[in-house]
Amino acid sequence: MTTARREPDWDPLAPEVLDDQRRAHDEMRERCPVAWSEFLGWSLFKYEDVLAAVRDPATFGNHISGSPDGETGAVASIPLQLDPPEHTPYKRFLSTYFSTERMSEFEPRSRELAASLLRSYLHTGGDAVAAFTDPYPVQSLCAFLGWPADDWRRLKTWSSEIERAALRRDPAMGRRATEAFYAYIQSFIDARRDDPREDVTTWLLESERIEGVALDDERKRSILRLLLHAGHGTTTASLGLCILYLAKHSEVQSHLRAHPGAIAAASEEILRHDGPLMSMPRLVRRDCELRGRTLTAGDRVALMYAAADRDPDAFGDADRCVIGRSPNRHLIFGNGLHFCLGARLARLELRIALEELLARTGSFTLANEDPRRYRWPGNGPRSLPLAIEAA
Repeated sequence: MTTARREPDWDPLAPEVLDDQRRAHDEMRERCPVAWSEFLGWSLFKYEDVLAAVRDPATFGNHISGSPDGETGAVASIPLQLDPPEHTPYKRFLSTYFSTERMSEFEPRSRELAASLLRSYLHTGGDAVAAFTDPYPVQSLCAFLGWPADDWRRLKTWSSEIERAALRRDPAMGRRATEAFYAYIQSFIDARRDDPREDVTTWLLESERIEGVALDDERKRSILRLLLHAGHGTTTASLGLCILYLAKHSEVQSHLRAHPGAIAAASEEILRHDGPLMSMPRLVRRDCELRGRTLTAGDRVALMYAAADRDPDAFGDADRCVIGRSPNRHLIFGNGLHFCLGARLARLELRIALEELLARTGSFTLANEDPRRYRWPGNGPRSLPLAIEAA
């Protein structure tokens, strides 16, 4: 990695940035679309630049050093932190379990979990994040993978600690959380080998090779950790952001109750306008020029997805949420060869959650002022007290 000293163009960790990430990133997109900071390296804010980067792995690679995995001596996070040609067989292998057919088979179980949590929440009221948007995606993911739903709190805790460690630049904290996560995964691998089931985890454990590559326990742990870590946090944030928007726009609530078939597309426009994930990292693999800036091999790059999805050069009325926008070429799930592996599952969970919530309520509004949000790299509400009128 390059070590030459550069003058920072911005500070992603400045309080005024973290307090309103959307506004700050929008301003950077207009003022300095290719910006340097000590924390993130280069940040790309324009839709055109982010899209070009994700489609050019030869220049912007995904094999990022200094990750929690690297600190503990584990393999790179598979397949997220792999580049072609190594990435290709893993992505092809794992994609088979996230097919449209498997989503259809899983939908009744996921809906049952959402309905159960909503029955309890609507009976007691309170914070929709704690009662619904936090537990539902991770419980649904556990059910899909064949893991105990009761372990969802531990999984959320470890995932949150790993992200906090990155924000605080505390490698020791990240190492502790990652080691505990891996130990838990290995214990489950050992137990599942003695008691195989018809689920994703058993299918993975019984696979010995992927197109000639030995699939040992180290690689299986890495794959499972990625699925368990990345597979619920952004869905939790996405669901919270959708509910937050609907709570502030009663006319959209009414429209979607009358037209539930529009829920899926509406949720994606809400998330284009107010994205759950601020950025994803890349590594410059060869020197290049971008908007007059020189990016050197070894430099880190942050692809600023939320800012790109609000770029007025890519979207008309970009700063407005236009329900029914078409086409909607957002980057919520990424693009290119690293398009989100679990996008079908996330879309399924979002649709089910909003269908069930809208069907079981007459209306809902915010009980308090706009809630505080999580900070980089996330953007979902920390809490969401709602005032609910029964259906």
